This record gives sequence, C-alpha cells and structure tokens, in this order.
Amino acid sequence: MSVLLSVVLAASIALALFYFRCPEKRSSHWRAALKTAPVLLLAIYALLIQAPLLLVAALALGALGDAFLAYDREGAFLAGLSAFFLSHLAYIARFWPSIMPELVVASPWRYTAAWTFVTLMAMMLLVLWRPAGPLAIPVAAYAVAIIAMALSAVALKPVPPSAGAILFVMSDTALAIQTFLVKPKDPMTKRLKPFVWGTYYAAQLVFTLAIAGLPY
Repeated sequence: MSVLLSVVLAASIALALFYFRCPEKRSSHWRAALKTAPVLLLAIYALLIQAPLLLVAALALGALGDAFLAYDREGAFLAGLSAFFLSHLAYIARFWPSIMPELVVASPWRYTAAWTFVTLMAMMLLVLWRPAGPLAIPVAAYAVAIIAMALSAVALKPVPPSAGAILFVMSDTALAIQTFLVKPKDPMTKRLKPFVWGTYYAAQLVFTLAIAGLPY
C-alpha cells in the first residue's frame, strides 16, 4: 500500500509541476484534464490512506473547481466558484471540532494572520464590487467562505493548516486581481497565472499532508 500511496502522491506533484507549462495555453479538454488531475490525485491519495472523508470531499470539490476554471467562460467561472465554495465549507467542517479560538488571541502571529485575512477580505470586496458586476454577490459569498476557512485553520493547534490557509488566500487574492482588475493581454497576467497555480496547489498539498499524513 505504501508504494501505491507514494506513486499517487508523486504523480500529483509531478503533474502539478508540469502544469506550469500550460497556463498560457488556450482552453481545451486536455488542459482541463491536466489541471484537474493533481488535486484529484490528492483526493484519491487521501481516500486510500483512509483520511477523514471531509478532506476527501474538500479535495474532490477543489478538483471539480479546477476543471470548471480551466475554461474561459463566465458560466464555468461561476460553477468553479461554487465548487470551491463547497470545498471551503468541507474544510471548515473538518477543522471546526478542533479549533481553539484562545490560540488566536494568545499568539501574535496567529492574531496578526487573522486580522490580515479579515482586512484583506474587506479591501478586496471594496475594490472588486464594481468590476465583478453580476458576479459581485457570488464573489462576496465565496470571500466569506474562504476567510472563514482560513480563520478556522489559524485557530488549530498544529501550524501546517495555517500555512495552507495563507497559501490559499494568497492564491485566490491573486486570481481575483487577474480575473477582475487586470486585462487579459496585460503582462501582469502572465506573471500572475503561475503564482496563482503554485500557491493554490501548495495549499492543497499542505492540507492533504497535514490531515492525511505521509505514506505509511
């Protein structure tokens, strides 16, 4: 079993690294499959290692969101946003029984991280409200979900989930800027895409290893 687990985990990481070659390519079923595979393999890894089903669900929903966001259409974006919204709810449900709010107040870095999340959410909603247009309300609902997930992670005693949450927030902040504030042909878009993918996959990998652990 440990060999199979190692192969699945290694394949996920390898495909995630290979995808760095693809963000600039046109939307296609092949690109969607490649974008979906790394996190889907993490979900399979979590299932094989008998991790909590909420982790498996969160990762599977994340992979579904990746599949939708691989296509450059408004409907696909909304579907992807919905999948990630549900993914964050699954993470919150997984973290909630173990949160210790007193840790956030007692630890300077946790306290700073928590306030940074809240402040960043407020600022991004203020900046994105008009550019998001009809997507403003779904984006706002998603922002509340990811910040709630991040605050839950920061309130856990183990540190790795906090690192995963920070990476996830960084990724989604960059994605929001790329989607609503930067023009498609702007040179900044080319820089943002690998950053969005790298921080996002790293977040999912950290969550997976923090909850499921390494192959046994």
